[in-house]
Amino acid sequence: MRRIVCTVLLWMAAGMTALLAKGVPAGTEISNFATVSYQMDGVSYSTTSNTLSDRVDQIIDVNVVWNDASPVIVANGDIDKVLTFKVTNTGNGEDTFTLLYSADAASDFAVTDPKIYIDTNNNGVFDPSIDNEAYSLTLAAEASTAVFLVADIPADSYPSGSISDNLLEAKSTIGGSGTPGTVYPDAGVDGVTAVDGMNGGVDKQLGTYEIGSELGVSLTKSATPESAEVATGTLIQYDIAVALQGNGSVENLVVTDPIPSGTTYVAGSLKLDGVALTDAEDSDEGRFDGNAVEVKLGTATQTDTLPFGRMITFEVRIE
Repeated sequence: MRRIVCTVLLWMAAGMTALLAKGVPAGTEISNFATVSYQMDGVSYSTTSNTLSDRVDQIIDVNVVWNDASPVIVANGDIDKVLTFKVTNTGNGEDTFTLLYSADAASDFAVTDPKIYIDTNNNGVFDPSIDNEAYSLTLAAEASTAVFLVADIPADSYPSGSISDNLLEAKSTIGGSGTPGTVYPDAGVDGVTAVDGMNGGVDKQLGTYEIGSELGVSLTKSATPESAEVATGTLIQYDIAVALQGNGSVENLVVTDPIPSGTTYVAGSLKLDGVALTDAEDSDEGRFDGNAVEVKLGTATQTDTLPFGRMITFEVRIE
């Protein structure tokens, strides 16, 4: 009697079924065939089945995250205030996403002139002279980039603590139904089937502006002569303490102090927080223009947990 002993092996080139193919690039070809080996009258034989081939579907999905650690503190009338988001293509093929802005109706106030910018140079910081205003974004699979919402704050009298929630939405232009599993035949890369993923091909996130407390800048100046007797040749050190009153941010903060008549500025004596500044107008914050010292402090921000304070010092000698 003849005996047949059979062993069946299944071989697959790559991947899993299309709906579970996230992580495998869309369009990847998956091939498989079966091999049978057997013995008959002590002789070994083998043969293979026909080969089946399929291509991985494109999973369409996106994730939007608000990147600011806390509400962005603003003041009534501020312009070009920035919320930072991160948009990631969490699908397995290149996709173009429409970027949409909307205001949350439950907010205390609505911003004006909202615009969306793409982080063109990928540094994560809004650069108005570099980053492009755009309302669509093309990303490769698993790629991400920063997206900025830039808006003006109304010049009204909203009290401290008032908030404005602002929604950024990214939606696939291939699908984006919002319903996971929605199928789009032949719509994916290289004509493969596309399927909305777990987020339904669309995602959105809120970012928040908050009105800070009434804000002001205070300067406190003091003088310390080198000796009790002030006369010709006496050296005097001036200290200027710079502080913010209230929480929030001020921009382009510049402190200027003319040299008192009857005195001469001591070259090289200008310091900021104890660090020497050059008298020339160069890359550091300070300069002496022949009549006054000037220190540029840029943007100054104060919160309840992070107070702002700087100390400027320089010396003059009585003529």
